[in-house]
Amino acid sequence: MKKSILGVLIGLVLVLSACAEKTPGPDVIEDYVCKDTPLSTGCYVPSDDLNFISPIADEYTINETFETDRVNQMPRNWLLYRNEEYKADGVKATIIEKNGNRYVELFSDGLKAPMYPQSAPNPTFIFSTKFNLDLDRKGVAYATVMLPSDKPTDSIAFGVSTGAVNTIQAVIGSDLKVQIKVGGPFFYYSGTADGGDTYATSVTILKDTWYTFKFEWDASTNVVSAHIKQGDAFVSLYSGAFHVSNRVNALLSGAILVPNVFRVTMPRNYTYSYAYIDDVIVNRKGV
Repeated sequence: MKKSILGVLIGLVLVLSACAEKTPGPDVIEDYVCKDTPLSTGCYVPSDDLNFISPIADEYTINETFETDRVNQMPRNWLLYRNEEYKADGVKATIIEKNGNRYVELFSDGLKAPMYPQSAPNPTFIFSTKFNLDLDRKGVAYATVMLPSDKPTDSIAFGVSTGAVNTIQAVIGSDLKVQIKVGGPFFYYSGTADGGDTYATSVTILKDTWYTFKFEWDASTNVVSAHIKQGDAFVSLYSGAFHVSNRVNALLSGAILVPNVFRVTMPRNYTYSYAYIDDVIVNRKGV
């Protein structure tokens, strides 16, 4: 009997000792060979489904003849500025077709404009498309425009810019005279005397007549120019250096910022204005 009791007690002691919580020892930290060089060979394995974007943008040009755009629709490769203050049809850019040719009818009610500082004379109508010749840093742009006689018209400006900063543009005034503007933000002024310069020409256009303009730029030679086609040849309207506003920080020592936008504007004039544009083309220079 005593032996049985003793055996039971020994068994209980063993069970209780087995169930007793053991104090954990310190964690063993193992060194990891890739902890200091996670992108080294054997440490980083790139995923096959990752598409990395090159920091250098691909260059591309534009060839907008509008022949493949749908009639009564806005051109698919262009942006037309409007905000909540604009009326639903306050500005329009619509593909129309006449005599087998498709082109864009531009309309502005001239009532609203973007809000920018210094109370600058901002346009109501801002119509633009992009291209990229940042590596070549030179190019040539064409545009064909016409003002109608059977609809109200006012001034229209068109040309190339770097973002919002005009590089060179032609301005057809309400008097139908052509001027060339170089440099300067095209719908606001910074207040640092970089609003651009405007040059008169001897050209006065006629309504109901298509006119083709050419704009060229070359950062390597520091030259921008504008031309108008008369007959089979292009006649020079302006040639000169890039404006200071086309340089980094608007400093003469700053690098030249080459254009990457073709844009068309019409002013806030509180009246209806119409114009037409066709064959907007940007090519590499010398090609």
